[in-house]
Amino acid sequence: MLEKDIENLLVKYPNEFLSKYILTVKGQQVKLGTYYADIIFENRKGDVVIAEIKKGILKRDALGYALGQAMEYYGLLRKKEPNKEIRLMLVANVIPEGMTAFLNEKLGVEFVEIPDYRIREIAKKYNYQFLDSEKPEQVQEYKQTIERMNLETETAQRRVWIFQTNPKTYDILNALSRIDVKEYVWKVVQHKNEIHAGHLGLVWMSGKEGGIYAVIDITSNPQMLRDSEEEAAFWTNEQDKNQMLLRIKYRYKLKLTHNPITRQELQNISELENMEIFRQPQGTNKKVTNEEWTVILGLLNKRYGMTPITQTQSTSKEK
Repeated sequence: MLEKDIENLLVKYPNEFLSKYILTVKGQQVKLGTYYADIIFENRKGDVVIAEIKKGILKRDALGYALGQAMEYYGLLRKKEPNKEIRLMLVANVIPEGMTAFLNEKLGVEFVEIPDYRIREIAKKYNYQFLDSEKPEQVQEYKQTIERMNLETETAQRRVWIFQTNPKTYDILNALSRIDVKEYVWKVVQHKNEIHAGHLGLVWMSGKEGGIYAVIDITSNPQMLRDSEEEAAFWTNEQDKNQMLLRIKYRYKLKLTHNPITRQELQNISELENMEIFRQPQGTNKKVTNEEWTVILGLLNKRYGMTPITQTQSTSKEK
């Protein structure tokens, strides 16, 4: 999804996300000076509420930029409506703890965290189509990719690994939306002598929305590498950027941004309840057994309306 999608859904269905504030939409992309305010609401007291939307994590630089915009908005609106109270609301998928307390308590800035899964849930409820939804040609390409993985699983298993990231330290949701980077790198901490070029990886986002968000091809053995300038921009802390660390190179095979395989979905399947990521959730790299991968591949087939060549009967705990 794009930032614009979050904005559109907030305008169309504000009570689904912001019910406690009781807001009325007054405008979207409203020109104020040299900027455009994402959304302007009015609350039940008649106060003006300027909402700025940030996809992914609300990083310090984005916070500073948004506050700079807000100061200009405040001055312009104060001239137009001197008797109105003007408030600022910052909305993001992930808001790090600790960085917002001062602004909330001293300046009255509201911070609203709307998880990615909640955006997808409301979009599905109202049949909203994301602006970057998979095009027919991309769906066909993904089906062909899954078909090749089915054949590989039938003839010769490839080793599969989980690569875990914390969305509060690395902005994985925005990183997945980039299409201009051909090859990426990922840190290797555990299993460094076992992970090799030619293996598969599953990008796992930790936290409340934990689960599989992409399938990757590992294209190099672990080696000392720095992340690229494009990737470094997604780290929230400066000390995490441009470090020379043991990493692998990889390329994306499938991006499941709009339809990830969630932790809850996986834990409801008996064959997957003992996955290493569940037994030992801390850490970066986790093993996926051949049997576990076959079940996960079956879920990918189901998402794209396909029947896997290798059939594995998986039993839900709920049955």
